[in-house]
Amino acid sequence: MVTGINPFYYSDMNHEIELKLRLNSRELPLLEQALASDQFIVEPSLQLLNRYFDTPQMDLSQAGAALRIRQQTRLDTHGNAAETRIIQTLKTRGSSAGGLHQRMEWDWPLTEVALDPCLIQESEALQQLSTDIDFINIDALFTTNFKRKVWLYKQGDTVIEMVLDQGQVASAEHSIDLLELELELLQGDAEVLFQLAQSLAQQCPMLMSDISKAERGYCLLALSDKFQGIKKEWQGKVPSIDPSLDVISTFNLFFAYQLSVWQRSLEGSIWDEQYFSQESMVLQIKQLQNLMVLFSSIDCLPEVQLLQRQLNQAILAKQEISLIWGQLTLACGHCLFQLARDKAKFDMSLEEQHALQLHKELIK
Repeated sequence: MVTGINPFYYSDMNHEIELKLRLNSRELPLLEQALASDQFIVEPSLQLLNRYFDTPQMDLSQAGAALRIRQQTRLDTHGNAAETRIIQTLKTRGSSAGGLHQRMEWDWPLTEVALDPCLIQESEALQQLSTDIDFINIDALFTTNFKRKVWLYKQGDTVIEMVLDQGQVASAEHSIDLLELELELLQGDAEVLFQLAQSLAQQCPMLMSDISKAERGYCLLALSDKFQGIKKEWQGKVPSIDPSLDVISTFNLFFAYQLSVWQRSLEGSIWDEQYFSQESMVLQIKQLQNLMVLFSSIDCLPEVQLLQRQLNQAILAKQEISLIWGQLTLACGHCLFQLARDKAKFDMSLEEQHALQLHKELIK
């Protein structure tokens, strides 16, 4: 996220750490009520118009990158335009575990709305992209246009920026509504991101989301006959088993994959009115539970045991917008974060490798 108050705005490259949560407009008053507390510092609102660019072969999308030009207008207290900036941004493939995104981002200020590929080609950002990308034929393919409300949250040395984005994603032929809350760590402890998100999720139904605004735009493009060649949806690849990896690294790899699969099914079923049967959703929860019991080295850890109890409760829950799903997806992401930060190392036993291979066959 880049806003008027971001202290890193003039840096060429940032390392983003953020949580993204999706919510429903009907529950928006609950969130706004929660954010009315004095602990949240209100910043100027923004109007953001983003144009996303790619080649005709969708080279950037296929590489997990997103390139955009943003017109960012700061609004005064009456909602009138006060200041406009134009920013060219490249985001490259990073890591995403159940909604906690970590990726590289490069920002370059522009004087007009005109893409400047030389800024990419003359920076270290080029090292993150394929050498075959045709920068000459890059063109704008879709837009996101939304109002952004901004808050700052401070706890000790930790500073978090929270933004609520409400608007639309649109291609030439299709459009969808957009409503997201993003929490970005500006400085300090990422643990506070989860604490704050859990507190908000106890007051308003929200769901951790892996789906970026750019991905939503590409999904709209895929509805057009002109772009039938591009991938229509997220296609996660079942991880490979690497015997040289320790138990926690292997668990995190597989759990993050399965969490994304389940989370996307949940989002599609509850928020997008796509139909996924109750049996299918329960099966995905049970597969998450099965993965946790495969590794005797970690199934005794308190965070894993707590998550097992929460998943047991979710199996009985109704498939509808409610507080439980946001809290559960955040608990899953938090468990991954805690295990990764623990730095403990346990070698995989032959029994664990064999059990994981059987598990992998079940989730393909």
